[in-house]
Amino acid sequence: MEAFVWDQRFVTGIDIVDEQHRRLVDITNRLGDVMLAGDAMSEGRLQVLFLELSGYAREHFRDEEVLMRETALDMRHIETHTMHHRQFVEQLAAMWRTRGAMKNPTETLHGFLSAWLAYHILGEDQSMARQIAQVSSGELPATAYDVESHVEDSATAALLKALGTLYHVLSEQNHDLAEANARLQREISAHHDDGRSAG
Repeated sequence: MEAFVWDQRFVTGIDIVDEQHRRLVDITNRLGDVMLAGDAMSEGRLQVLFLELSGYAREHFRDEEVLMRETALDMRHIETHTMHHRQFVEQLAAMWRTRGAMKNPTETLHGFLSAWLAYHILGEDQSMARQIAQVSSGELPATAYDVESHVEDSATAALLKALGTLYHVLSEQNHDLAEANARLQREISAHHDDGRSAG
């Protein structure tokens, strides 16, 4: 079952970006199928999935960042957009490190990707595409950015803002869990080392 059905809402009009977005939608839908079937994802399958996501992120984020710079978008957009790319990669790594502490890593990863899909593809990347189109037609990058920043609020914009907040809450929770896990590992190692010294 496809939780995310590709339609015009996802299309940015930039072929390479849209093709890569389709890949992420496909990965998210495959995860959803595993959840619906009630299957427990093996460590091996989970590792393959994380590797696939890491490869996707490296390629997609690199291409978007090159595109934004080649089009000379306003640096305010580029810096924020690039920061969100880095956060995604960091959270993906944090989830991999703490997967053993998760009750259901498949469900956690699916929720994380779903929030990212809605926020990134329907929000940030659509904004990027509109700014690229405006700059390519002769508009100043700063003007294109300001127009996007002052778009009249709507139900869709409010939903995207809420999803962005949810994504960042999930990201912070994952970060905190990763930090707690790292501290615990250090304490176990220190205790183990003390035990050997005492012996």
